[in-house]
Amino acid sequence: MRDSTPPYDRLVVSQTADPTIRLSIDGMHCAGCAASARAKLTAVAGVDRADVDFATGIALVTPVAGGTPNEEALRAAIRAAGFEPGARRETSPQQDAFAALINLQRTAQARQKKQLHQWSRSALVAGSIWIVLETLHWTAGHSAHEGGWVGWSMFAGASIALIVAGGGFYASAWRALRLKTTNMDTLVALGVSAAFALSAFTFLAQRFGDGMHDGPLYFAESSALLAIISLGHYIESRAASRANSAIQELLHLQPGTIERFAPDATLAVVALSEIRVGDQINVRPGGRVPVDGIIVTGGASIDESSLTGEPLAITRKVGDRVSAGTIALDGALVVRVTAAGNDSAIGRIAQIVYRAQISQAPIQRTADQVCQIFVPAVLLIALATFVGWWMTASLSVAILTAVTVLVISCPCALGIATPLALVVGTGEASRRGILVRNGAILQSASAIRTVAFDKTGTITRGRPTLERIELIAQSMNESQALALAAAAESQSEHPLGRAVIAAAALAKVRVPPVTDFRAHAGSGVQVDCEGKVICVRRDEVASARLEVDGVLIARLHIADEVRAESRAAVTQLRAQGCSVALITGDRTAAALKIGQEVGFTRAEVFSEQTPESKVTVIQGLQCDSLMMVGDGINDAAALATAAVGVAMGSATALAAESADVILLRDDPRDVSVLIDIARKTFTVVRQNLVLAFAYNALAIPAAAFGLLGAKGPLIAAVAMGLSDLSVVGNTLWLRRRLRSGRKCDSSGTPTPSPR
Repeated sequence: MRDSTPPYDRLVVSQTADPTIRLSIDGMHCAGCAASARAKLTAVAGVDRADVDFATGIALVTPVAGGTPNEEALRAAIRAAGFEPGARRETSPQQDAFAALINLQRTAQARQKKQLHQWSRSALVAGSIWIVLETLHWTAGHSAHEGGWVGWSMFAGASIALIVAGGGFYASAWRALRLKTTNMDTLVALGVSAAFALSAFTFLAQRFGDGMHDGPLYFAESSALLAIISLGHYIESRAASRANSAIQELLHLQPGTIERFAPDATLAVVALSEIRVGDQINVRPGGRVPVDGIIVTGGASIDESSLTGEPLAITRKVGDRVSAGTIALDGALVVRVTAAGNDSAIGRIAQIVYRAQISQAPIQRTADQVCQIFVPAVLLIALATFVGWWMTASLSVAILTAVTVLVISCPCALGIATPLALVVGTGEASRRGILVRNGAILQSASAIRTVAFDKTGTITRGRPTLERIELIAQSMNESQALALAAAAESQSEHPLGRAVIAAAALAKVRVPPVTDFRAHAGSGVQVDCEGKVICVRRDEVASARLEVDGVLIARLHIADEVRAESRAAVTQLRAQGCSVALITGDRTAAALKIGQEVGFTRAEVFSEQTPESKVTVIQGLQCDSLMMVGDGINDAAALATAAVGVAMGSATALAAESADVILLRDDPRDVSVLIDIARKTFTVVRQNLVLAFAYNALAIPAAAFGLLGAKGPLIAAVAMGLSDLSVVGNTLWLRRRLRSGRKCDSSGTPTPSPR
């Protein structure tokens, strides 16, 4: 039977107010733009880090500890990068974070829609003009001066394309120039302008000059450049929008309006922002639960797949918890609100997923550094190419070759190589109930070679039961010993403590009040009770021992059920080439018994470990490539020490806060799913970077040395588009592979594959 408490009920984003500053940025067209904005924002005093997403036009600025960057300084930094800050910042109190995220996401969607419209219009206008001009060229005469009206038509058509389709490029390039910087649009504007200017000069000289200028015209090619580059940007923006769909799906899970019961028991439809803790709301059959709460009337089968990826519905009844974003399939519910908006499960999950998708992986830093110096370097190469060909050939050849260099140089593919794949990987993980806090963690997960598990609540179900009490002293009976043990554990979060409390409740024994509760991580608890010091400590023979004033009174024998999925999890990890370990504070005999049942060898079981010694064991197992999986307070230090710390969804708040990844389904098999997603994602990242670097390494010299011939600018535009398309296509292939794996996972077929 499933636990009535959702596994993500204790999920936390932060124990304190979120200091992150959220800003919207207008005018970014590519990942190179994002890199420039990120560099300027990071340089502002008081900023620890800045994450910028060009696809959504959103920046998350994290202040240094105790610092608060000046808002105007941040806005000035955005302008210094060549862009415009959007609406006033939306910040930080924890209760406002989810609303701010929704507003920013809506703004981002509107911006994406506008950009898609802009690029599609530019591609359509310039492409149509290109087709007309090429048709005129090949049907009305092989050169423009053979028919005066043909030449004038081509001149007029190219001018229209330059104004209508090139307006966005020129505006962006001019804005960068005013700020004494450059961007990708600088290259495009210079290349297209040079091609058009050369053709216009030649054409006008033919019409009104001495007739000595009989070089070819590139009116059609200048329109083609705008069409192909705009089409490439359209494909890039569309791919980024589709890759970012995970966060959009999460935000759409929470309805904007709710049916709330008034004091006179009548129903009124109110906005989500009006809901307060303690309100009672109505959920109709088939309706989506809009808040976190406790069922006070009714019952239903709840579909939680939108949060956990778990395909099977869970029966919830009066007294059980339900969470925002889930669906009541077959029953009506009255729910008392315990959390809404930012504090709800869906709000907390959405914040984690969004931070992960907008964050920067370490491998991206190299690409960003290249993007920052790329455009100035290309301008120098183009200038050197122009001078070299002018001295050795002619002015027209020099301009043509320099234009080819400008057009073929494309940092966009390099800029989107990492973030696009990262968004796909973190988004797919969230759909399977795996929350990754940032991109750096996903990159670390791709390099994991050892996975260490805690036992209680991770390999086992974490719902142990008290099997028997072994009395040592005859001064009290079992009921009295149980009452004292339950009193000592009354404020403990440890699963063994909960087992003792549950046994006392079942036996209906009176639990005396206690004072001065003290938990000693890894060793036990101590309280003052009716003038005596009561301790429940680790024991060498049993699960725990009960001491009164330092005297051993009884031993507690507690058993826990092994998760049915644990053995499969260990098997899958071995198939992926990972070594495994079991690190537990339990007695050696009990740990070896559980380990053997699950599939650990004797050498892989580390028993009787304290929180401190767990850290030592992890360090000895090469913690830079080790993943630790746990769920308790005792695991917090170990989770923080490992390269990647993974907490089960039912983990204590401290463990969840210390962890890098949270498994909402409480299924240890998801560890191998996480590693599989991470490896596939960063395989594609590396492939994308190789494609982007190789393209520029080959294309720029080929253009500079004139190897592309008279049609160089047109070939360059096509090559640049194909460069973007190769990276986008490779990333969409990753998306398809991961989606296919999710379908296999829901049907019960193991998804991870050996590397």
